[in-house]
Amino acid sequence: MAFAALISLKYTIKKFVQSDFERAYEEGLMSILEPLNTARQIYSSYDSKRLKDVGGKMREVICRLEDLFAESVIYFWEDKEEKEEINFYARNLKEMKEELSTHSFCTQQLQHPPITQTIEIIRLAYKEVESLHQLFSLEDGNNIRVTAALEREIREAAWRLEDVLESLQVSNQHFLPQSQHLHGAEMSCLEEEINLFTQRGRKIEEQLNNASARPEEDENAAVSSGIVQFCEEKTKMVGLDDELRNVKKPIIHHKGSSEDSKRKVVSIVGMAGIGKTALARKVYDDVFISTAFDFKYWLTVGPEFSTKEITRGVLNAMGLMFDRIRTGGDKELAKFAYTSLERKRYLIVLDDIWNTQVWDELEMYFPNNSNGSSVLMTTRLHEVATYASSDVIIEKCFLTEEESWLLLRRKVFGEEHLCPRQLEDAGKKIAKKCEGLPLAINALGKHLSKAERKPEYWDRVAEKESSVIIGADEEAAKALYLSYKYLPHHLKACFLYMGVFPLDFEIHTSKVINLWCAEGFLERNSHKSLENIARECLRSLVFKSVFLLREPSSNGTIKTCKVHSVFWHLCNREAGKDEFFHIMNSNANQSIESQRRLCIHNNTLFGIKNVRSSMASVSNARSLLCTGLHHEYPVPKCMDFSLLRVLDALTVRFYEFPIEVVKLIKLRYLAFTYNGKLPASISNSRHLQY
Repeated sequence: MAFAALISLKYTIKKFVQSDFERAYEEGLMSILEPLNTARQIYSSYDSKRLKDVGGKMREVICRLEDLFAESVIYFWEDKEEKEEINFYARNLKEMKEELSTHSFCTQQLQHPPITQTIEIIRLAYKEVESLHQLFSLEDGNNIRVTAALEREIREAAWRLEDVLESLQVSNQHFLPQSQHLHGAEMSCLEEEINLFTQRGRKIEEQLNNASARPEEDENAAVSSGIVQFCEEKTKMVGLDDELRNVKKPIIHHKGSSEDSKRKVVSIVGMAGIGKTALARKVYDDVFISTAFDFKYWLTVGPEFSTKEITRGVLNAMGLMFDRIRTGGDKELAKFAYTSLERKRYLIVLDDIWNTQVWDELEMYFPNNSNGSSVLMTTRLHEVATYASSDVIIEKCFLTEEESWLLLRRKVFGEEHLCPRQLEDAGKKIAKKCEGLPLAINALGKHLSKAERKPEYWDRVAEKESSVIIGADEEAAKALYLSYKYLPHHLKACFLYMGVFPLDFEIHTSKVINLWCAEGFLERNSHKSLENIARECLRSLVFKSVFLLREPSSNGTIKTCKVHSVFWHLCNREAGKDEFFHIMNSNANQSIESQRRLCIHNNTLFGIKNVRSSMASVSNARSLLCTGLHHEYPVPKCMDFSLLRVLDALTVRFYEFPIEVVKLIKLRYLAFTYNGKLPASISNSRHLQY
């Protein structure tokens, strides 16, 4: 989660800078107003209102200056309008200070040269963060690949500097109280950490630039061949009849008027492993389809593709791959393919399309010849289907429980699918746990067909081992992992975050949006609120077929969502590699000191001393999420996390207010059950938002 760590550090640096100026200006304002307060009785008879108005105006101006100047320091005043706005407020401030000319000594208080020195040091770190951030933007553009080892280096460097910055703020809650700058020891510590961070950052950039010059091994070759093999097996599928009719109808029945005979583009969209390829293959192999077209061709594209190789494949299938064409350039190949298809009624299947660029590059090869030709594509991404298919988009459905059990029986026991009665109950539980996903059912079926057929073993699989078996299936694991691997970087943390909730947990979207905002890993945008950015991320994950909608609200927004169980296990596996979160259990011997988020799925774990001790070792934790069942009885408190941003313990009841909460000055999200009166000190939680 290097990208998320950089975004969080970027925001922390900004807040650090802003708090620096905020304290300085507040002290400057107090220096101006304090003598007035001392003399207020003298003036009160005839001038108190005027003084109050002036003080109020100054506070507004100074607060506004603080925001603008803090931002301008970071961005070097590149914006002309911002410069003019700063100058405008500066002139206002000057006029108001002239009104209070008896206190002109305050001018020096507002300059704060030591503050500028602190900001200058932090600016170096910010520039390095921006530089590393840019590398991830390039990766999303397929220019480079950040290896797992380099991701870990970036993440650890960002976390280390962020810990130092926030610890400095927490250790001095009244930041810059008298000297208006960091103490010598603190400044030295900060300089040392920033130098270390920038050095590591530059070294990482060099490694990335060197790595990008070397060709990368094609990790997806095995995946693509696996998918093709699956198609060629012509595995018997269930639950496809209605969907088969829906796909065949627009492909076959559109030869009549010139308008109806235009080339049709039909898309099948859905989650990884849901059966898109199987449905497309069923259409492709249909006898009536075969006789209806002059030429048909199946292309498995995958996330990384070669337009040239695809074109050669089409020409080769048509028997047109002559030597003079074989050595031709891209344009010559494209022109020859287009001309060859122009007078044919063709069906082209594009299986496993991952981006709109593929369609842009391939569409030009398929002439719109008004003779009933069709292109059938499968994709996990709704945006690709919408972009390419102005005609028909078919969303592949999950299997019902009955269809799931039928498929599992067929996979385990063959076409006769005669299951011994003593295995039926466990078998139905296993099928149900697959949540209608054929990929999961096939993986379990393949395993069970070779395993011992005893009720005890099937019960064990139903209760505990189904996810382990699916994860161990190489084909299933690769297909699912691709959905995560090719997510844009800004969505990966949002996706993994769903693993902090228990398996099969449906969460209100308003809550997950608030949690994402509080965590600090969302990239900010000056034109949108953070909540709207979170909503866009949620919609994107739905359209990329990794989030499931459960309860749409009356106004069309998403009310609740979840991830499929196979993705939940993927979230946990990847989060473990990246130390993104850790789910606590009764095994207190695990080393978890570097974790950022602790999750409790069973609130009774608070009662185990070793668990509490293990949690206490995670001094830099940013989140504590208790998402188990409601616990009515008191539990020992474990909140000694000074840098905590998120405390979600709604299912834990407190009979006394946990006063430790008010000491968590970085807290942004707070939820727990307490029926008493809130202490006034809770209002001091200045960062609390949700």
